[in-house]
Amino acid sequence: SSGRWIFRRTSKSLPGSAAVTLALSPGGAMLLANLLQPPRCPLASPIRCQAPAQHHQPAASSSRGLLLRGAGSPVVKRLPAGDWLLWYHSGARVALATSPDGLRWSAPVAPDPLLPSTDWWVFDTAAVRPGDVLVISGPDAPSSPSRRPPPSSSAVYWLYYTGSNDARLAASPFPAADVAALPGLAISQDGRHWARIEGAHHTGALLGVGEDHPQGWEKRCAAAPKVVMHADGDLRMYYHSFDEMSQRHAVGVARSRDGIRWERVGKALEGGGPGSFDEGGVRQGHVVRDRAAGRYMMAYEGLDGNGGVSIGLAVSEDGLRGWRRCSESPALCSSEDDDEWDVAGVGAPCLVQMDGPYDWRLYYMGVGKDGEAAIGMAYSEGQGLPRFNRCDALLM
Repeated sequence: SSGRWIFRRTSKSLPGSAAVTLALSPGGAMLLANLLQPPRCPLASPIRCQAPAQHHQPAASSSRGLLLRGAGSPVVKRLPAGDWLLWYHSGARVALATSPDGLRWSAPVAPDPLLPSTDWWVFDTAAVRPGDVLVISGPDAPSSPSRRPPPSSSAVYWLYYTGSNDARLAASPFPAADVAALPGLAISQDGRHWARIEGAHHTGALLGVGEDHPQGWEKRCAAAPKVVMHADGDLRMYYHSFDEMSQRHAVGVARSRDGIRWERVGKALEGGGPGSFDEGGVRQGHVVRDRAAGRYMMAYEGLDGNGGVSIGLAVSEDGLRGWRRCSESPALCSSEDDDEWDVAGVGAPCLVQMDGPYDWRLYYMGVGKDGEAAIGMAYSEGQGLPRFNRCDALLM
């Protein structure tokens, strides 16, 4: 599989696509664009906002911040036209909802964007979870002359996701440290029909761990890929893994020129000192560029010494090194009321910067005492390092 990339046709492939193997020479990634041109059959229209789910009601005191039940791993994108898209995991699959305002969300859009693979030899046969989505071309892409899309694609949406052959990835909102999981990539021109792109690993994943990468610290997984397009030909992937030497999770970073072939850089952020809210390790690092400060901000899961999960913030000038915590306290903790929907932990953060340079939304997964996962939102306004308050939203 060295030097080869395969578009695998599945039940969720692009309409009219076929399995194609391409041997890449230096600069040969440019040829991928020819494979991603619209097929001859009519392509479904791009996703646009659907009507929010009906029968909503004002949020009760036990549902403050709650947006969507039975869902986790939120990946939220605000499009230039004003529509909002939310990819999330529901059971073993990835689902998609739309919204006019980022608060009231539609029922899942058909078809499901991504299901576990039916190919026996791949890394994602049991469960898939969304990690991040890049909107890199077309009318929905943000305009930035210094961040042009990779030269290898004319696709609009690139979905980076976590895949596993272990059903426990779908069974628990916060999977155990020994659940094997790897990062994958799927692409789409309309946001509804997806084709997996096979990575360099022999299972089709973008990265390998353990015996497949013996010099690395990642021995069990490389999960929750979050990708930032720093500049033309410079993409960064943030992921977490479990370091058996320290017995803690950490966030690592890899770099790529085309979004498909990745080279590890090392650890970006590790757990804090004894007694800190993240002394047990850090996971799920979501990184965005802060327009106001010109630096990078990471929201991440912090595990305390008792296994509790909260959300912390860190900043870096270049997004690669020098990550430092914004505070010794979490930006968002689990609720203190036993009746709240997120009393058992909050995590899987997704930051969205709003129109005001200091206004942020934090979408996150909360877990109740019954183990049910749900998605909520908190907001931050005003200058300085943000702290977040749960929104008084509509319960969908």
